[in-house]
Amino acid sequence: MTSLVMFMPVIVVALGALVSLAAEPFLNDESKHKVLPWVAAVFVALGMAAFALVKVDCVYDLFAVDPVRRLLGVSVLLCALLGIGGLQWMLGREKMKGGEAYGLMLLASCGALLMTQAIDFLSLFIAMELTSFPVYALVGIRRKDQNAGEGVFKYFVSGSIFSAFFLYGVALIYGATGSTHMFSAVLEGRGSIYAVGILLVVFGLLFKAGAAPVHFWVADVYTGASVAVTGFMAAVVKVGALAALGSVWVGILATRAGAPAAWNLAEPVKFASQSPALYYVVLVVAILSMVIGAFSGLAQKSIRRILAFSAVMNAGFIVIGLLLPNYLKEGSVQLGSMFFFLVTYAIASAGALTGIAYLAGKEDKNENLEDIQGVGRRRPFVALGVAVCLASLAGLPPVAGFLAKFALFAGAFSAGMTATAIFGFGLSLVAAVYYLRIAYVLFAPRKEPCQCKCCCQTDPHYGYMLKFMVSLAALALLAMSVLPASALIG
Repeated sequence: MTSLVMFMPVIVVALGALVSLAAEPFLNDESKHKVLPWVAAVFVALGMAAFALVKVDCVYDLFAVDPVRRLLGVSVLLCALLGIGGLQWMLGREKMKGGEAYGLMLLASCGALLMTQAIDFLSLFIAMELTSFPVYALVGIRRKDQNAGEGVFKYFVSGSIFSAFFLYGVALIYGATGSTHMFSAVLEGRGSIYAVGILLVVFGLLFKAGAAPVHFWVADVYTGASVAVTGFMAAVVKVGALAALGSVWVGILATRAGAPAAWNLAEPVKFASQSPALYYVVLVVAILSMVIGAFSGLAQKSIRRILAFSAVMNAGFIVIGLLLPNYLKEGSVQLGSMFFFLVTYAIASAGALTGIAYLAGKEDKNENLEDIQGVGRRRPFVALGVAVCLASLAGLPPVAGFLAKFALFAGAFSAGMTATAIFGFGLSLVAAVYYLRIAYVLFAPRKEPCQCKCCCQTDPHYGYMLKFMVSLAALALLAMSVLPASALIG
């Protein structure tokens, strides 16, 4: 019974996916996008409420829930609501006949929830695939769009390759430990096998997170997918991947220390053994991601490509949290700053891209900077929500993104990573340029009248959920800046 209650959020969301898929054939084409999104949203909201019933527990040594994982799960479902609102707007506006996309989005959300809770490599692999396969279909939902076809092909092929790497790494870890549990001790003489296995597993998760040097798919896939799906990927998939990376990281350190660690990520842990090699691997990934994301984003005119490289850069910021508060000198790890940054990034990124889906022109084609110039003056409600989300991504006060970056960089300074902190802060200022450029363009006066066929010619019923969710995301970011998750920041 305990295990059933622990999985209640996942069960409720999965039931919502099944109900959406079962009801889809019985609705006419017009009603599908007016009924199914609200059905899906109700089940997601119930899934969020079900977290109140979930206690801190570990089930069958496969999945665990603690206060951090619970917060991550709530953020996954909040971003899923944003994705549903954006998907309703996109599908309804383009008068697509199918409504199965809502069920697919809920199934992907179930996979991301399980990724945040997995403490076993096989359960994590199953959760990853449950997340990935629906997202493949969502990326290629516009079957006649050449960019969508190219994006889903690249994502599927590269995703399959890195899933194979991950699974082969799990096989090596099993050979080195005799178990697939993340906290299993390495058998004598098999340390090198374990090291190779962990390297493959970590690179598989970095691919899902869109971090360098395995970031090459991000820009093309973000460009091919609709803006609504892009927002869902940038938030939900990244939360699942980086939450799983945090669990794997704690497992690596516990294994090296020779003693199992608590699976509760809300508790700070200290290990007797730390590896300088692991420290420099994390540092290289962080610096590469920050540099590539910051400077590549400056050269882009497409908002989707700008936020694609933003995703790469923020992955670099987030992995710095693996080394805090002082991994190299004291062997102490507290992932609070990392996860707080991850939550604020996910909500801001999903909110910004969902709002852009509303403000962009027909079929998301008009989402270049010059195409959306002045749109915020005609639709200020959503544009203000987008501006708040962009301010959070840029790290401007008083939005939660400022607090998250402050906690991360302050922790890096305290850990003796002064050069890394200064370098990261400088690159965050570079990235702030392209976030603020989007916000400026939204409200800048347009030189000529708008000729696009956008939301002014679309049934307004399709936009109610989107408007509400973008405003809720903006309010959540403002609320988190004054009522931060102090247990996470540590």
